[in-house]
Amino acid sequence: MKKILSLMIVLAVVFPSVLGAQRVHIDIEARGFKRMKVAMPAFAGPKELADSVWSQCAKDLEITGAFSLLDPKGYINPGPISFIEPGTLKDWALIGADYAVAARVERQGAQVNLAVQAVEVSTARAVLNTVYTTKADSVHRGVHAFMDALMQKALGLEPIFSSKIVAVQKVSKKKQLYTMWCDGTGGAAIKGGGDLVLNPAWSFDGKKIAFVSYWKNNPDLYILDVRTYKVELFSSHKGINVTPCFDPTGTRIAYTLSKDGDPEIYIAPLGGGTAPERLTRSWATDISPSISPDGRKLAFCSSRAGTPQIYVMDLVTKKVERLTFQGSYNSEPVFSPKGDMIAFIHLAEDRRFHIALIKTDGTRMKVLPGTGRGDESPTFSPDGRLVAFSSSDGNIYVTDFMGTSVVRVTDTGGFTEPCWSPLME
Repeated sequence: MKKILSLMIVLAVVFPSVLGAQRVHIDIEARGFKRMKVAMPAFAGPKELADSVWSQCAKDLEITGAFSLLDPKGYINPGPISFIEPGTLKDWALIGADYAVAARVERQGAQVNLAVQAVEVSTARAVLNTVYTTKADSVHRGVHAFMDALMQKALGLEPIFSSKIVAVQKVSKKKQLYTMWCDGTGGAAIKGGGDLVLNPAWSFDGKKIAFVSYWKNNPDLYILDVRTYKVELFSSHKGINVTPCFDPTGTRIAYTLSKDGDPEIYIAPLGGGTAPERLTRSWATDISPSISPDGRKLAFCSSRAGTPQIYVMDLVTKKVERLTFQGSYNSEPVFSPKGDMIAFIHLAEDRRFHIALIKTDGTRMKVLPGTGRGDESPTFSPDGRLVAFSSSDGNIYVTDFMGTSVVRVTDTGGFTEPCWSPLME
């Protein structure tokens, strides 16, 4: 169930019919570059361990949005290979590889060593020749370090694999917070927030998570300290206290309250002691705020035009402008970390929800193909190049702005409302 729809049930407010959604043309041009093709033969080492690490590397290569793994069935030598011999570069060039990666995985007591070599095929330049040592139960951390280094040294891209995703996980009748690394590894449920939580949101420094819980039989807003796991009540006004969003300074939160009647956007300091400031004033439902990285703009969803659409407010002048005009249902806006784009969910002509992107001036809207099953809750990677989202199958996916590659991050189902963290210390 879409987040905004579930909130409308809570509010007993229903947006007008979404029938008659308009045709949307994909007119945004590619913002990135051609994915680099990588040849990665089987890793050397104990087969079960080596195969497991290879599979994680293969998944993470696709998640990067920068690399594409060539099918090993087309390799002249599928491995196992621990080192790229200079004399074999012509073989990798023959199959169109831009980079060749080889590795050896070895277990030493309670540790695992991952010795990785990455070579640029056209120049024979060794991009990486490094050994990563991790605990045996967290080999994924070595893979993350390798992937971040490959992105930086090969293409000059910012790291992403030291970031996490928080989501809502449903197990049986309970919905709890769940955190994982951005590729789905190292996942764990966070207990203590009650059995029905919604709307998790990271602070800009990654040290806090705001979330909604029915802990006291009302949708109240709480703050979780990620380091200590201490949970504090932030807002418990009568009615709803939902859809939190930190400002860039980490000292204020924008959120939705219905304490004065219809749902409106408010902002309040974390320290308390000050009444929340009301930002929107409309007869309609205003919900799901997102503050721009420079703290000057606020995107939100409103039904003031008759259907849910995306609006942007200047936080200094309080002037509001409508951003979306295509389609009869657009909601859940979120600013990119670079502040140049907003992602949101859009009801497309196939009558399914898709993730859409739009420039902050309202131009170059693009609808991503996604899973094709119904996608929601977009969230940007820390470098602003990728978008994660949840799908109707209950899993979380990552895609680039072209939507040409959609990588499933989770496998067990039951996940909704992902939110991607900044880089973690």
